[in-house]
Amino acid sequence: AELEKVWKEEKAALQGAKELAEAASRAKTRYVAGMTHELRTPLNSILGYTQILLRRGDLPPPVREAVATVHHSGEHMHALIDGLLDLARIEAGRLTLDPAPLPLPAFIDDLVRMVRPQAQARQLDFRLETSGRVPEWVNADAKRLRQILINLLANAVRYTRQGSILVTARRRGGSVELAVRDSGIGIPAEDLPRLFEAYFQARNAGQDPARLRGFGLGLAIVQRLAGLLGTEVQVQSSL
Repeated sequence: AELEKVWKEEKAALQGAKELAEAASRAKTRYVAGMTHELRTPLNSILGYTQILLRRGDLPPPVREAVATVHHSGEHMHALIDGLLDLARIEAGRLTLDPAPLPLPAFIDDLVRMVRPQAQARQLDFRLETSGRVPEWVNADAKRLRQILINLLANAVRYTRQGSILVTARRRGGSVELAVRDSGIGIPAEDLPRLFEAYFQARNAGQDPARLRGFGLGLAIVQRLAGLLGTEVQVQSSL
């Protein structure tokens, strides 16, 4: 009877701790959602007016360059705000998925067409290769899968100074493996275990200041989205 009493007390304490943690998580999500909404309102005004100014043909080059910098910085901040909100929703278990049949080859082709101009602008060789019979259709949430791959491709373009970026697709049993390879500066071995932590950034930044941009949310979101989709993301890299 005494053991049963202790067990019930422990169970009640655990349940109380769980409810407190869930309440705190919901409160954090509400706070982040409210904060991001308040940030988006003035940010959208900034982006809107910079777009209007950039359409004018009478801006002196130094002024146009300054306005373009403001616009790019605003877009970057907008992406960070979206990342914070997505991360909060994932951690709170409130991010919903919408899986549906997805035409995989056409989906990948669209992504390649989106990213190829950025790679070409940096004089990088950008290629897509398929191995074996890649299925025509897969069941996936197109929005979230696109979010994962665009993040990986954007990182590849940003951190590759010269060389190539290769996107591969191949069948592995009953699933498909998608990979992004680049000839970038690489990641130190000691940073690999922490690469998918929120707010962590590999400190191999001396060779490329662009590595210090952002809050280190992209790969954390990628890993969590992959888990929600029932798959996983892996990394191999060396300096």
